[in-house]
Amino acid sequence: MERRTSRKFTLTNPRIRTLIADNHAVLVDAMQVLLSSLGDVEVVGCAVDDVEAVDLAVKLRPDVAIIGLNVLGMNGIETTRQIRKLAPATRVLILSTRAGPEPVYKAFQAGADGYVVKDARAVEVIDALRRISQGKRYMSEAVSNLVIGDIAAEGGAARDPLSQLTEREREVLRLTAEGNSSAASAKLLGLSPKTVESYRSRIMRKLKIHNIAGLVKFAIRHGIASLDS
Repeated sequence: MERRTSRKFTLTNPRIRTLIADNHAVLVDAMQVLLSSLGDVEVVGCAVDDVEAVDLAVKLRPDVAIIGLNVLGMNGIETTRQIRKLAPATRVLILSTRAGPEPVYKAFQAGADGYVVKDARAVEVIDALRRISQGKRYMSEAVSNLVIGDIAAEGGAARDPLSQLTEREREVLRLTAEGNSSAASAKLLGLSPKTVESYRSRIMRKLKIHNIAGLVKFAIRHGIASLDS
């Protein structure tokens, strides 16, 4: 009699472990139902205040935390900052009613990886979640248009700062702004991670920019990178 051997199957595309936090319980419930219906997403926790959101992020270590900009207690910006500090592997998608440039810049500066307005269609929120889980950044088209308009209003009479960068430095800047790590950028460019970090430091020095959020803003302003790419 032929003996059957059991087979072990490995899940090649594990589900995106997601935390949802917002001060509107109805929105949290709706998001939970929506995301739980997807085959590639697992909602591991829900919170309706900032303390619970941070605690759950630290305890559950989700892949992505969807944070309402104005959760109770701290605002979403500070909640994002706390989550990225205490659970650095967790990426953050901001969900907000505010689409102005200032909250967008502050969100990315705090460590957010994506920004979507609350009146966006469900398909866009899902797309943003998936992109962010893959290490990319995302910005709603509506938000992007407002940010670009704000940048244009600042005027462009000054000398083009891009003229200070070499072609290789522009490539490093683009990959950095699109969310690639030093190791990932190095692999794409055929360089060592240490060399990529040296290029990045040189770029910051030339542009007088002191953090990654500043590089992202600069890259968007000058058309080097798109956050939904």
